[in-house]
Amino acid sequence: MSIEKYRGYIIEGFAKPAGSGEFASLGRVTKDRHVIVESEVLGLYERNEDAQGHAILWAQDYVDRLENPH
Repeated sequence: MSIEKYRGYIIEGFAKPAGSGEFASLGRVTKDRHVIVESEVLGLYERNEDAQGHAILWAQDYVDRLENPH
């Protein structure tokens, strides 16, 4: 799991074993201890770190869209 602070939010990237030797990428965004959104599976990756990294990028993009909806 990767956890970062980003623009006042906590963003998390998870890598869940997918059973095929790959890792499913999942993300979560929280603020003030409240979950804002949790992703579905964002993709499958061969490396745990790549799955977490993709989820962090997804969470950053989600926060950017919340802060700048246009």
